Amino acid sequence: MSLRLWVAGILMIAFLALGGTALLYRGNAIKAEAAARQAKADLAVAVDANRAQEEAIGRLRASAAANDKIIAKMAADIATINTSTTETNQAIGDLRDANEDVRAYLSTAVPADLKRVLDR
Repeated sequence: MSLRLWVAGILMIAFLALGGTALLYRGNAIKAEAAARQAKADLAVAVDANRAQEEAIGRLRASAAANDKIIAKMAADIATINTSTTETNQAIGDLRDANEDVRAYLSTAVPADLKRVLDR
């Protein structure tokens, strides 16, 4: 009977090992399913974050384009002002060279209070 007892014991150990392995695989499968659910949730969060960042990038690009237009307009306005100032200075210089009254007026000293205002 000892042999039957040994065989029964070995069979019981084999079944217990098989059952333990099945439980281990089941636990791993449950963990894998939970990890897959978490990965899907993380993916949804990442997709939402990417969408929000793409929208922000779009707004920043639109803002940059608007800024570029404003800067181009300002540059054109400054060029117009510089041209006008150059033309005015040239006209004053021509008048100074051609007209004695203008030359006499331009050679007078500027009052100190007016000079302070103009030199700001």
